[in-house]
Amino acid sequence: MNELIKWAEPKFAVLALLIFTGVLDIPSYNSLSDGVAKGAAGAIASGSPFEPLTKLLRYGIYLATILLIIARFKSVVRPAMRDPFLWALVGLALMSFIWSDFPDISRKEGFLTLLITLFGLYLASRYTLNEQLRIVAWTTGIAVVFSLLYTLALPGWGIEQGIHAGAWRGPLVQKNLFARLMAICGLPLLLSTNKTHKYRYIIWTIFGLAVMQLLFSDSKTALVAFLTLIILLPFYQALGWANSTTIPILITIVLLGASGGTWLISNWESFLTGLGRDTTLTGRTDIWAAVIDKIREQPWLGYGYKAFWQAGGGQDYVWYVFRFAIFTAHNGYIDLTAQLGLLGLSCFVLSFITAYMRALAWIRLGKTSEWLWPITYLTFIFMYNQSESTNIETNSFFWILYVAVTLSMGYVQMVDPDREELALSENEKLVPDEITYPYQPRFIKKAIDL
Repeated sequence: MNELIKWAEPKFAVLALLIFTGVLDIPSYNSLSDGVAKGAAGAIASGSPFEPLTKLLRYGIYLATILLIIARFKSVVRPAMRDPFLWALVGLALMSFIWSDFPDISRKEGFLTLLITLFGLYLASRYTLNEQLRIVAWTTGIAVVFSLLYTLALPGWGIEQGIHAGAWRGPLVQKNLFARLMAICGLPLLLSTNKTHKYRYIIWTIFGLAVMQLLFSDSKTALVAFLTLIILLPFYQALGWANSTTIPILITIVLLGASGGTWLISNWESFLTGLGRDTTLTGRTDIWAAVIDKIREQPWLGYGYKAFWQAGGGQDYVWYVFRFAIFTAHNGYIDLTAQLGLLGLSCFVLSFITAYMRALAWIRLGKTSEWLWPITYLTFIFMYNQSESTNIETNSFFWILYVAVTLSMGYVQMVDPDREELALSENEKLVPDEITYPYQPRFIKKAIDL
């Protein structure tokens, strides 16, 4: 029985992550593109027939997750304690129904977010980061191939019509959501292969398909984020080998430049207006200003988790300003503040900073590219949240990965072997007993828990 469970659990993890990517829902099927009016020739919108099945599967995943956590409760406690700020954020979302404009919605969405956070905790407690990367690579590889086959088989649904005509959206409902998925799909595939990998040519082919679909989605924000991460990878890897201030400076320059480029691409119309050019489009900065106006009215706790963008809530003011429907602030930090206030934003920022500092230290724990996964994913989250909302979300593949990465990293400390020896616990199968580096011969790196 134990062998059967050991064999089945990674398959369960892959299937669960694949479901949470949203590709198996196939929401683009029978879904109208932006700008296509209902009743137009050949236009129908009856919703995906696959959603009820995947919804049932999600509930099954939640139940299995709870049972697995209970069965291994002792091994779950330690990783769960690694990030109190993350749990404070989830707790805030869970309790926000008390002050929410829509308490029923906030209560339901908060509970579902707790369940999906527990699944991320399960991944962190059950698998090492290297094992997680392999599971994520399998998941994203399947998602890439499935998306390509779906789009080629049903181009009428997989390719946008209307405003974004010609852009690929694959199985997802909108091209930017599809681009975000393809951008993150390529990274674990890239990191999990090497020159000696048995299936490296297959992995490289699927990686190429992910990049191709990202380009066909015509999303400049996702492309800039993806290219920035590709550029940063050798710099991050160099951090593990060179004890120099030059590398961090270069990383900072690349991040600042890419962030500025992302902002400029996302707000090109507003930028032209500022230069005196004529434009009829609305930039994201205008939306940010309208949402911030509402945040000022309830700055500390916000309007409740998932409540701001409900009809009759804060979105009514934004709609009134622009005279058309807007369902997101196109900025993860502003969206989070609108929902959970400055307190919620502070919890996320503290959680992110803690995880990012640990990820930088963990780069030097291993000599393979697999150890770059935490810092790479956290950089993706940092960049993408500047123009889209990709932080705490219900049933979100991206939130699962954030939780799993954050709770997988213990505290890292430099230790002088002449004065102190630290041993890894039996559960921390992360690094050899001793790791020394030529540029720092007197020190040993060890991963320990707070």
